Amino acid sequence: MINEIKTYWDVKNLSNIKDLDQAAKSFEEEFVHIYLKEVRKSMQNGIFSSSFSSKFYWDMFDMQLSKTISDSDRLGIKEYFSEAIKAYTKNSK
Repeated sequence: MINEIKTYWDVKNLSNIKDLDQAAKSFEEEFVHIYLKEVRKSMQNGIFSSSFSSKFYWDMFDMQLSKTISDSDRLGIKEYFSEAIKAYTKNSK
């Protein structure tokens, strides 16, 4: 089964998010993606070059890896942000 490819520059897709859990999940995916990208910056290139195509490949790899990690629901970031937003909206009323 082929999953839909979602790009990080698709602003239209972000504006369609109406559900708190979906927004928290998207935030978790982006958080993990940025984390992986920063970790990769600190690593040496090794056998891979630092060309544009190599960086592009690794960015796509990190996006897919962050989606897979987020889908596993093992980090708990989504639940943390959902609860924090619920508590904030409850206290702000």
